[in-house]
Amino acid sequence: MADKRCENGHFIDESWDLCPYCPAADGEADKIPIIRPSRAAAPEPRTAAPAPTAPRPAVAPPPPTVRRETAPVQAPPMERTVAAQKITAEAAVGKRFVVGWLVALTGSERGQSYEVRVGRNVLGRDRRSDIVISDDQASAHHADLVFRPEEKRFILMDHNSTNGTYVNEVEIEPRRDLVARDIVRVGSQRFLFMPLCDENFYWDGEGALK
Repeated sequence: MADKRCENGHFIDESWDLCPYCPAADGEADKIPIIRPSRAAAPEPRTAAPAPTAPRPAVAPPPPTVRRETAPVQAPPMERTVAAQKITAEAAVGKRFVVGWLVALTGSERGQSYEVRVGRNVLGRDRRSDIVISDDQASAHHADLVFRPEEKRFILMDHNSTNGTYVNEVEIEPRRDLVARDIVRVGSQRFLFMPLCDENFYWDGEGALK
């Protein structure tokens, strides 16, 4: 906003000597208004430079930690009492003890004995059978010969074979208990049954139980 008026009433800056709005008088056309600052411009405040920071003394790193190897502490040996396990009928099943034999009476295997063990024994033409019957008339899984230790029984069971299973030339339907010297026929092969375990003989922790 203007600070003063000229002779003709124009508001002009107080630093001007001539009014730029009034018509120029004779001899003033070439004059240039002189501008005088109304107030001295305040100098911009200077920001003080930060004082120099004294260098920090170097701190020596801590010495490396030396790890000492210590021998592991071993616990004192524990005293254990081991109880001897008595062989029962169930333990014998797990170990599959021999409980009898089938002895071949015919064919190329004549005179060969086959072990009968606790539990189920598979008879058949399949090579994975417990007792392999090399005969075209035998089924892959022809029969099962089972020994039940709790009853001391040998049971022969036909497994839906094509040609049947025979004991002393009588076909079993579908099972039969075996006794010593029974003749078992599978296909065209005949076997003599010889038991090892019976009511007077069985396996215990040291040998035979009588």
